[in-house]
Amino acid sequence: MIVPAPLALAVLVAATAPSAPPVVPGAYADESGRTLYAALDIESDGPQVNWIDPKRQTVGVTAEIPAGWRLTQRIFERRTTVQAPQGPLGVSLYYLDDRKRATVILIHGNDPQTRDMGFLAPLYVLNGVNVVTYDQRGTGESAGSWRDNGPIQRAADVEAIYDAIASDPRVDPKRIGLWAFSNGGWTAPIVATQRPIAFMLLIGAPASTLQANIEYEVAQQVQRTGYDDAQIAHAVKTVSALLAALDGTGRWETAKALYEASAGQKWLLALGLRPNMTLPPPAPVLEAMRRADVFDPQPFLVRVTVPTLSLYGELDRAVDVAHDAPQLQADFKRAGMKDLTIKVYPGAGHSLFLSPTGYRDDAKPPWRLVPDYSTVTIDWLRDRGLLEPAT
Repeated sequence: MIVPAPLALAVLVAATAPSAPPVVPGAYADESGRTLYAALDIESDGPQVNWIDPKRQTVGVTAEIPAGWRLTQRIFERRTTVQAPQGPLGVSLYYLDDRKRATVILIHGNDPQTRDMGFLAPLYVLNGVNVVTYDQRGTGESAGSWRDNGPIQRAADVEAIYDAIASDPRVDPKRIGLWAFSNGGWTAPIVATQRPIAFMLLIGAPASTLQANIEYEVAQQVQRTGYDDAQIAHAVKTVSALLAALDGTGRWETAKALYEASAGQKWLLALGLRPNMTLPPPAPVLEAMRRADVFDPQPFLVRVTVPTLSLYGELDRAVDVAHDAPQLQADFKRAGMKDLTIKVYPGAGHSLFLSPTGYRDDAKPPWRLVPDYSTVTIDWLRDRGLLEPAT
């Protein structure tokens, strides 16, 4: 999920992955005979088994593999460490066999997720595409902190991973692509301008500046918590002033005055803003916030020409789809991209879960995804000959 970055950066700490139960990633049959893709998923709330029913497009989580499930086809994992400019990264290659195949690197959103990303690895591997995942900075075996980096630094991490896995005998170096969710949608196009990427799969990818995106999400969050129009406007104005001071287009005096005028407002806590912040922040924190909160993707988007599939939920509360989907199309057209597919799903939110409002907490597990979630990207890859092993 895209989290308003100045809020996320209120505390600069590194998350570590809790100990995880052993889970063999792959395809399982449950007691009713359904085929499920399942694997471990580790985020800030701890390890869990994450599964998808590709027939019903339902997703669920369990504490461990249920006793009634039978493993029908496993996938394999090669764990390694990749040296990147900001320190080592824990990386895994998931594969089916030793044949050279197209490979997709999964790029995180703005959250403390490890390389264990649930059903995504078996979903792609068992349909013919190797998967590479990595521990987000400050999680698992990766050094640093995910909070004090932005799209540029995260792209450098992905580029280091690309360079390392391109020589693996199971990876076809001419067919390495990117899958990116949310905040990762800023990272992927940067990588696509720096490396010979073969394809991009984007889920909820923003095309606005990071600052504009934060303002949109703040408005959505404050509205969700039940505040009136005046409070929403004041919240957005305050955050906008903080961002303007951060990127140099505004003054810290203005930002500080608005922030202090908001003292005691419950929406400050709703947004994760700490009370009594020092403005401007100390130099190290200020630099980290600028890396994480100030970014314009357009100089990169107008240079990307690799085949791209971009999926959105019409009710997205983290990305302004009505603006960003057309903007992405316009920027890629300006770049000269010849193969672009954009699909906007009605009744779906940021993660492509069905919801009457687009807010994730409106749905209850097992969550239902858009009707073709498990097939749309696979079919798109198949149509471009990317599911067959290299000859």
